[in-house]
Amino acid sequence: MTKFIYDNKLLNSLKRGDEKAFELIFHQSKGKMMGFLKNVLPRDEDEESILQEIYLKLWLNRKTIDTNQNFETFLFSIARNMVIDVMRKRFNKQKYLDELHSQLKDLNEDGNCTYAHVEYSELENRIYNLIEQLPEQRKKIFKLSRMEGLTYKKIADKLEISENTVDSQIRNALSFLRKEMNYFLSLLFFINF
Repeated sequence: MTKFIYDNKLLNSLKRGDEKAFELIFHQSKGKMMGFLKNVLPRDEDEESILQEIYLKLWLNRKTIDTNQNFETFLFSIARNMVIDVMRKRFNKQKYLDELHSQLKDLNEDGNCTYAHVEYSELENRIYNLIEQLPEQRKKIFKLSRMEGLTYKKIADKLEISENTVDSQIRNALSFLRKEMNYFLSLLFFINF
């Protein structure tokens, strides 16, 4: 595998915001970076968009490059962290959906409700549609919490709002989702019988 040499002059130009230096580094390293992404990401993940995010992060963090350290290691650490974030988001999203599915299944087994004819994918689509109906700020907070697994404090810091605001927005989102899902499930219950 080809090892690229990034000299101090090129790296210092990048640190100063030289777009030509950035383009040169991008063209030298993108093939190797794409190979790495294809090896570590699930097949249904969009490597191109993640590749763009990696180089965007490189550009935004260019001033922190230590020209005395191996640049390729720096670049691959950005990629590795991006892959970890992507996988964590996938895991949290799946975990949330699995928990919801388990709760609905428990309701069915307890005899409190009978939703035997409801397909999991139909529920999943309904939930995503409902989440998209939330007001923009509430939707962003809910997704950060439930699908990305961020704590209320991290969300508050990221969005520059109070933890109380995060808490009330999550409560409102959950209340809306419960109400809408109960209505949806009760309709299916009556349609199927």
